[in-house]
Amino acid sequence: MKGLKGVQKGLQKLLAAVLAAALLTGTAAFVQPGTAEAASVWNVYNDARRLDAQGKYAQAIAKYEQAGRTMAASREYGNAGRMYRNAGDAYIKLNQYDKAVASYDLESAYYAKVNLVQDSIAVKRKADALRSSVELYYETGLSSAAIKNRSRNLAPLEPANGILIGAYAEQNKKTHNSAGGKFYTDEYPKFSGKKHAGYLIYFTYGQPLSSIQRHIKKAKENGTAIELGVQPLNGLGEVKDNAYLRQLAKDAAAAEVPIFFRFANEMNGNWAPWKSTPKTYIEKFRLVADVFHKEAPDNVAMVWAPGANPIDNIQSYYPGDKYVDWVGVSLYSIYNPTNDPLKQGIDRSSHIAKLDAIYNWYADRKPIMIAEGSVSYMYPEKMRDVTDWSVYQTQQLYATLPMKYPKVKAAFWFDVDSKGKTDRVKYYGLYNNDKMLAAYKKGIANPYYLSDVGSSTTLTYNPIKTTVPAKKLKVSGYVKTWSPTLGKVVYKIGGKQVGVSTTPPWTAEIDFSKYKGKNITIDVQAYDKQGKLLTTQSVKVKVQ
Repeated sequence: MKGLKGVQKGLQKLLAAVLAAALLTGTAAFVQPGTAEAASVWNVYNDARRLDAQGKYAQAIAKYEQAGRTMAASREYGNAGRMYRNAGDAYIKLNQYDKAVASYDLESAYYAKVNLVQDSIAVKRKADALRSSVELYYETGLSSAAIKNRSRNLAPLEPANGILIGAYAEQNKKTHNSAGGKFYTDEYPKFSGKKHAGYLIYFTYGQPLSSIQRHIKKAKENGTAIELGVQPLNGLGEVKDNAYLRQLAKDAAAAEVPIFFRFANEMNGNWAPWKSTPKTYIEKFRLVADVFHKEAPDNVAMVWAPGANPIDNIQSYYPGDKYVDWVGVSLYSIYNPTNDPLKQGIDRSSHIAKLDAIYNWYADRKPIMIAEGSVSYMYPEKMRDVTDWSVYQTQQLYATLPMKYPKVKAAFWFDVDSKGKTDRVKYYGLYNNDKMLAAYKKGIANPYYLSDVGSSTTLTYNPIKTTVPAKKLKVSGYVKTWSPTLGKVVYKIGGKQVGVSTTPPWTAEIDFSKYKGKNITIDVQAYDKQGKLLTTQSVKVKVQ
């Protein structure tokens, strides 16, 4: 029996390999059972291919879907997935992207059933890039009692409600020139139109804290926090429970400024000098956290901050709730059209969606911080300006964070144009792009963005899911479609337009009082920059 089981396993592996080859090569090398029913379903498939080649896409789709249903019923899940991929591709040719997404979702699900994990993930990413969705919210205010309730059990330096705004501004040429008498803590509020709660400073582990004394002095004078990006450039082997670490913690406590102590960030990537195994990293982070929690409990928060990518190993580096005060993330986007599922040379990815994994894993127990991040306004491989794309991504980021991600409590913009010799150019600097600066100014002008550690706001956003109050409300939305940018969003109730907006977060004042006691459908229509309707998404609610 043992030998038979081995043969069965071998056959299963061979079957999976043949199926994978068929799926990856795009040929008709399917696994076909030799039955009359199988022959019939393959005849249906061949009819679909013929109709597809003739440009009769709707008829081809019906055949692909028929074959897919039959194969799924026979548990030929890999082949069923291929049928729905063909159906999805045909929907694309008809510009019916919502239906294409539904087909790709089925394709992904069926691949997962036969353990084609990477294929399933790749198809899911394609579907997500084309997926249209809408989430609606309305502005409201928190009572003092609600603020007081939210103030319980906060992490160090965490606001009860709102997002602390910050930046890395030391290389912004318009706001910092220490030799010339300009210092970013003095100049950046004038440059950006708003006081920032904190600034990122990079710090080499092994140096005394006095090496950044001027930054500390300026932070104290301007009432700002420091996000200390601590970098053990000689590797984690130099991090020990010794006199240096103890003194560093005591000096941080004596600095009399709030410090977000971000230790060895982006540890999940392979580019950092402190790259190590999760076991070693966790050991060193815990060591540092124990020392700082003991020596600097009042003004220092320990920040664990992986990069948003690679995503698959992030959780293995988490040191544990006892040691982490804030969970941070490096969140960057550089224009990359190579993965366009429509093959039109357009980057359809969402910058803010890159936050989802970290948020979903940790926001229920830790405040979240965008420890550093930006959107580049240059497509580096072609040296092509993509400012319209980067402006939209930036608008969407700052418009959406307060609504969709309420546990994000700090966001630091990386304000630098980097032109490294061995790396891609990265144009993140607001000081070289007036449109980007204008988008940033408008985004952080929202009072939800806080200028001081220790402050809070009563402004909040309630999600519209099943019910909505019967009164006039400022309604906003997170609206996503297959188009990387939108030009207009229209709200309709009962076929009648009740609101329109031309910029994220698509805010419109809607009077729900006339619908009191009724079940209604809010139709949200999204248009592109040329005025073409892209999708209509509906939200059904009861007005009460």
